[in-house]
Amino acid sequence: MVRRVTNEIELAHRESGGTHVALLWSRDDDRLTVSVVGAGETDSFELDAAESSALDVFYHPYAYAARREAGCQTIDRNGRGDDE
Repeated sequence: MVRRVTNEIELAHRESGGTHVALLWSRDDDRLTVSVVGAGETDSFELDAAESSALDVFYHPYAYAARREAGCQTIDRNGRGDDE
């Protein structure tokens, strides 16, 4: 998978079963995101990740995506969302 956005640096990448997961850092705003690109359009999404939980989000993006859908925007490494 090739990222064309020049202000983002790929810190980690993995692939499993046709799903690509990348941990990205933005130079512009010092933001960490996890990008998931699956086989279908609905299988792709991006998550903001706090510095303290970025690797956890990278390894478990679907769990964090489910948590986000439940109403939590930012999740720390203790599993607490910004609404808690």
